[in-house]
Amino acid sequence: MTAAAIVVTLSGCREVAPAFGPNLPFAKQNAEEFFYSVGSRFTNIQRPARILRARQQFGHYALTPSGIYNDTSVWLSIGPDSARLFGDEGHFAVDRYVVNTALGSNAPDALTESREIVRLRKLSDSEYEWFTNVEVALGRIAARNIADVLAAALNAGEGKTSAAIRANYTSSFPHTAAALGRLFTIDTLRVTPDNEGATTFDVAVKLTPDILKATMPHYAAYIDKYISKGKYRITLSDQSGAHWFDANASNYYMHFKVRSKGGHFVPIGGGIRSMPQALTIQMDMSMKIALFTVGWTNMIGDFELINTAHERGWSMRFAKEPDWRLPPTVGTLLRSSLHRPFQGEGIPIRVSIRDNPGSQTILNRRLALTVQESGILRFLNHLSGTAVGDFLGASEREANRFNADAFRALRQDVAGLLP
Repeated sequence: MTAAAIVVTLSGCREVAPAFGPNLPFAKQNAEEFFYSVGSRFTNIQRPARILRARQQFGHYALTPSGIYNDTSVWLSIGPDSARLFGDEGHFAVDRYVVNTALGSNAPDALTESREIVRLRKLSDSEYEWFTNVEVALGRIAARNIADVLAAALNAGEGKTSAAIRANYTSSFPHTAAALGRLFTIDTLRVTPDNEGATTFDVAVKLTPDILKATMPHYAAYIDKYISKGKYRITLSDQSGAHWFDANASNYYMHFKVRSKGGHFVPIGGGIRSMPQALTIQMDMSMKIALFTVGWTNMIGDFELINTAHERGWSMRFAKEPDWRLPPTVGTLLRSSLHRPFQGEGIPIRVSIRDNPGSQTILNRRLALTVQESGILRFLNHLSGTAVGDFLGASEREANRFNADAFRALRQDVAGLLP
């Protein structure tokens, strides 16, 4: 969610705020509810011991679910197919976000409410299927208005110089720039108009945990230990091979490159045309945990835009095994279990914002993952569990406080632009 704040701030101009609604009164109401609801979910989160233990166990046994499948201290119910079920619901109360165990079936219907369901199903002696579904209430903003905000941010920066954009977002979003500035510094901002009327945005953001550690030392230390040593790349391309989005990160830098015309994405290179609904996503990742560097290249999947009258978002499916990067000694282990998540339906991921006139607009995130336990997965699970374990606790509390500060600042700045 912090990435959303970065996007708005980078192109943040006075023209962006009115896009939150069809007119100024609705824009002000929608922005207020949206930032209040999202920011509240990071504010002084209170979870009972059972939820804290469940979250810890989910992280510890994500790739070796047999270790948690029969843990009665975690699961709230057993389904008709012997699936294990866990759930929680949250809401903001006075000065804190209160989360309690629950297996509700109804979507959140009030501002700040959220619902999460985790299901673990045993398919065979060694195969398990995870499914998670998270829903968050965002107020009464229409899904199309969320897309309008991004379009307005891009459109506002088109044709302008980088100096003009920097000056505009600094003056329009001063509180947000200060809140994010504890961890993110815009190192490079290149804005290149072309003779087709489009503009290419080339942005490099530097992570500055050395600044953050003055107020959030645990979160800064976690970034130093894990994030700084990771390398990531995400690209979106069409059937012709043209790129529509390019992002990579390494050595404290995040780099983004997009091209737009009239607030709409166009190919980074080549002629102007509308973004197709079906794209290809490629993800590369490597991370050093303890003494080992692990990751993958060429994680390729189908990427589909969700664009209906009442829903905006993305649907992804990864059904092709990537090229793995593993330590030499581990790479000699039986690797058949690494194929399993990509077989059949693969790994489906869906993220969308769905409005329903008269009730709350819902941010929905769904993921399904099938794993086959083996020696190599136990090794990878140990590493991932270490990283998750290091985050839970003080690091997560500070990360939540950072996010809450960012969305509180956005709420204040946008309100100032919508008198």
